[in-house]
Amino acid sequence: MKPKYILGSPKNANSHFDTTTYQTTHMNGGAVMGEDPKTSAVNRYLQSWDVHNVFVIGASAFPQGLGYNPTGTVAALAYWSAKAIREQYLKNPGPLVQA
Repeated sequence: MKPKYILGSPKNANSHFDTTTYQTTHMNGGAVMGEDPKTSAVNRYLQSWDVHNVFVIGASAFPQGLGYNPTGTVAALAYWSAKAIREQYLKNPGPLVQA
């Protein structure tokens, strides 16, 4: 990425952390789930498009902050992925979704 500069100022380790400037404090995203490997990192089972034995379970599958606590949705996706791993992937290792 090689940034030329970074905006912001350092915080004192003992200072109060103010979250009011953020829209959500439930940070997520980074390994976005999608239907196309050109625009996403994982498929609907949270399986990496590039490395079929890597599953990214968690809120990183979301494209951005949801604005509310994502725990229930993360748990549902984890269950969905675990079921696919157990019932499909372990019996026939490979991509669960064809691109």
